[in-house]
Amino acid sequence: MNDQEKLVIGRVSSPHGIKGWLKILSYTDPVENIFSYKSIFLKKRNGYLSYEIEDYSISGKIIRMKLKGVDDRNHSEDIAECEILINRDDLPEISSDSYYWADLIGFQIKREGGEDLGILDSFLETGSNDVMVVIGINKNRNLIPFINRDVVKTVDMEGKVIIVDWDEIE
Repeated sequence: MNDQEKLVIGRVSSPHGIKGWLKILSYTDPVENIFSYKSIFLKKRNGYLSYEIEDYSISGKIIRMKLKGVDDRNHSEDIAECEILINRDDLPEISSDSYYWADLIGFQIKREGGEDLGILDSFLETGSNDVMVVIGINKNRNLIPFINRDVVKTVDMEGKVIIVDWDEIE
């Protein structure tokens, strides 16, 4: 299975206790969505280790997870700092006007008139709306809000182009 068939949804940060529990960072929104997948993969060196989630707990900002078969601190130390991934096919279906961020990374960003603004590098979550981080031709980072119909006019999934109405570019 190659990297394009998987998506990173979190990271193991460290062991927690002596019974195989792990502290993790969730990249899902909301954070507890990381536990909605029955099977996950941990990326270790050049391979993937498959696990089932046995239990989890969330206490404030601390997220803990127990994997089946990871029953002691030695094993949990061995998988610390691994990325947590899922099969792309395990993602829930979304509406036609919604997008997974991972699918848009690398898209070319253009103005309605055709002017090239750069390549979509990442997203920032600001609370009010998501923001695209676009690396311009001059290597500057530009921030463009991802607001459908208002700023983002079209998303061409096949052509890998996002057309925007945005003038505030360095």
